[in-house]
Amino acid sequence: MTQTPTSEELAKAFGLDFVDSESLTPWATVLRGRSSEGQQIVVKRTADSRERALAMAAWTTAVERDGVPIVAPVPLPQENPQQVGDDWWVVYPFIAGDPYRGGEGDARAAGDLLGRIHAVPLPQDLTAAMRQYEFPDTAWADVETDLNTLADILPEQLGEQAMRSVRALGQLWWDDSLPALREEDANAPLPRAVLSSDFRATNIVHSPHGVVLIDPDNGGYEPRLFELAMAIVLFHREAPDAPARMFSDEEWLAFYSGYEQHITLTDRERRLWPAALRHMLWEEGTWVLEDTDADGWADAREHGYLRDLALTTAERFPLP
Repeated sequence: MTQTPTSEELAKAFGLDFVDSESLTPWATVLRGRSSEGQQIVVKRTADSRERALAMAAWTTAVERDGVPIVAPVPLPQENPQQVGDDWWVVYPFIAGDPYRGGEGDARAAGDLLGRIHAVPLPQDLTAAMRQYEFPDTAWADVETDLNTLADILPEQLGEQAMRSVRALGQLWWDDSLPALREEDANAPLPRAVLSSDFRATNIVHSPHGVVLIDPDNGGYEPRLFELAMAIVLFHREAPDAPARMFSDEEWLAFYSGYEQHITLTDRERRLWPAALRHMLWEEGTWVLEDTDADGWADAREHGYLRDLALTTAERFPLP
């Protein structure tokens, strides 16, 4: 059984004045508190091992020092991050600000931040210490299992058209996108970056100093093209202030215009873009559709996003 420390135990371990017992979000344990010097902070789980937690801290610190708005561990007399109970925890500064609300301005600012993160030069020993991307070890039977699960959900929630759309996606992913991407990466690795692997509206804040990434802790060393595609798939998920849909055409163009200020995709990446987007629509999008609980489906805003997700194809979001 996993041992979860109390807020008092976390405060003691990090030498903090106090840590609230109630999480700031229902989707993860993120506890607000105050340091012994009066700084407003949050305490949350980070990577799942000492090596990964220290690499995560080194990455966020390096990115912050490069001038990119991202939370990094607060300097404390105690180790930060450190293991408390069964998990590794980290103390970050609390960032006050406004949520992402959609529209071209918010989308452009978010894309700009993603590009800046991907563009930070990092030493090889740091990238090697991060979680490395691995293609899924999937059999066709696994695809069929997912489709059978979704067949119990989508027709009732969204209608038969959504189920037909997801079936077509699964077939295209299995027949074309997954083998093409795997072969290309095996022949010559796709350009990689250390990235959050969860870049979406709920993990950024619009502060007085710009857009800040406040939850980097799923990070790894992965093909940058995949996170760009993942942003399309996940950006409006579980974001109560975001529109009840995926990116509009205008928001996607604005997001990419911000991103390309810092990253120029290679010709090979541009050629592989439809495959990468189908890869994320299947890997991440179908997981979202399966993972959403009854409360999520009952929420009108979330339901609109899920409908759009189920019906989306890669052709909807071309690269400019």
